[in-house]
Amino acid sequence: MPLFPHDDGLSEVVGFVLVLAVIVVALSLYQVYGVPAAGRENEIAHMNQVKDRFVDYKISLDSLWVNDRSGVLLSTAFDLGTGAQATGRGGFVLPILSPAGSGGAVSVMGGGANLTIEAEGRDPVTIPLGNLTYRSSNNYWVDQTWTYQMGAIFLSQDGGTTVRVGPSIAVAKREDDNITLTIAPISLEGSDTIAGSGPVRIETRMRWSAPSSLDGDYEQVNLTIETDDPVTARAWERAFGEVRQRAMDENVTSLPKPEVSPGNKKVTLSVQPETGKKVFLSMYPANYTVTIHNAASLMK
Repeated sequence: MPLFPHDDGLSEVVGFVLVLAVIVVALSLYQVYGVPAAGRENEIAHMNQVKDRFVDYKISLDSLWVNDRSGVLLSTAFDLGTGAQATGRGGFVLPILSPAGSGGAVSVMGGGANLTIEAEGRDPVTIPLGNLTYRSSNNYWVDQTWTYQMGAIFLSQDGGTTVRVGPSIAVAKREDDNITLTIAPISLEGSDTIAGSGPVRIETRMRWSAPSSLDGDYEQVNLTIETDDPVTARAWERAFGEVRQRAMDENVTSLPKPEVSPGNKKVTLSVQPETGKKVFLSMYPANYTVTIHNAASLMK
């Protein structure tokens, strides 16, 4: 007798195809929505870790010059990326169940911006500041740039630059209505860059610094940041604005707003007391040498 196909066999095939379609749809939805969400959470957490490392770095450098620990080596480590799987063995594989790993680059550069201190009746003193910078290469979250410069920490994104930690500058009024200006002109020296997604180690050593020759009382003191980058100048305008606001909270009402020169390459904060009063300037210069090294992530 001739054989005919059975309906039960056909239904099993249809059922298998439907189950396979559901699985494919579920995986597609997870790849479209779940993977980016997980990657975004990883990168947000990593950016918070970078922020914490920069804040710790500032506190550690401040502790060295406050305690006059010349020659002491400070070592700071953090990851450049999230460390998630980005490629598969034997060829390129799309990350279906896990987000692609992010990366970044950390660099130290001497110079770049200069601080000029002009005290009435004295020759101006110019100090190269240098900076330590981390630039992210995120896949799911907005890219960020963190910069440490003269005790200040700046965060740059597409929307602009903001001050996350203020510089080492303090203005206050004394009981006799004179003004005190305390500043730590921190200078970084080095030239190094490392990019990738693994851990790095930043080693910083404070060198011996000569005492300030500008300490004294003056009728006016000008602090000027000069840079080739307009973004940096605008960031320092905000930083100087915060210094001015803190001074106003200390009842110093005679400070004008920071002035930005034409071309946005120079910003100046003028510290001038009331008529007949003085500015008592105290400086604590600190010079650091910074190097960057790869850090082992796996010991065999």
